[in-house]
Amino acid sequence: MNSLELYESIFNEKFEPSDKQKKVGNYRLVEVIGKGAFGTVWKGKHVLTRNEVAIKVVPKKSILQRDRAKRRFLSETQALKRLEHNNIVKLLTWMETDKNFYLVMEFICGESLKRYLRKRGRISEYECKTYIGQITQALKYMHDQDIVHRDIKLDNIVLEKGKDRVKIIDLGLSVNLSKVDNSRLCGSLHYMAPEVLDRQAFSTAVDVWSLGVCLYHLVTGSHPFHHTSIRNMSNMYFHILRGFTLPNSLTEECRDLLHNMLDMNPEDRISTENILIHAWLRS
Repeated sequence: MNSLELYESIFNEKFEPSDKQKKVGNYRLVEVIGKGAFGTVWKGKHVLTRNEVAIKVVPKKSILQRDRAKRRFLSETQALKRLEHNNIVKLLTWMETDKNFYLVMEFICGESLKRYLRKRGRISEYECKTYIGQITQALKYMHDQDIVHRDIKLDNIVLEKGKDRVKIIDLGLSVNLSKVDNSRLCGSLHYMAPEVLDRQAFSTAVDVWSLGVCLYHLVTGSHPFHHTSIRNMSNMYFHILRGFTLPNSLTEECRDLLHNMLDMNPEDRISTENILIHAWLRS
């Protein structure tokens, strides 16, 4: 299926048109809460129920003439339509006007783990087990459907306010493994698996590597491969080859899990299924 056919299969006759300014369908746009490369995320409110939502507004002109942007938007929409998990942001509906596409998602009241960590300095292993366990369950759910997120990082994991629950957001780089172009470089530099940096074929193991970086950052307060000289892929790959060190303050089980998640060889890297039964999570 080519890009045009894929586009038509997702959007043709499935959107609910509405062209009123500051209002789309049954939702009123309240305030901007985020901006991305191809669109803006608004906080919205249902005009009847008053329920709050997050609405991603994507101008057609920003993607329809740009193949990469179109593929990213279509991938995100396809993934959101297929996935329904307590730890993945939920797509409620989608709409279209003459100028824009709209993805209406649940509004998550909380903050990213990146911001949470910045305030705390580092997180105890005991607390991290809750978050890592939930994210791993969500990733296993995605991987079981041959979907790879490809951009797991602290910025894309939101801790809900007043709850011990996290949710994965921003599926813009997610892809079905059966349709992936393995030569395409995707993700955030400091979370990229070595096989991605080396432009090798990749699998669901790339998400495990990224989650390992997240775990290391949470329990130590620093990045496993951080260095001021890292400005490009070559620098990043070099520092990964040099390896990482683990503080003695970490438990033996946590150290073992990190070594298995940050294994250079994706074939030897631990799977999400085995993370869930690892001694660190079970203790």
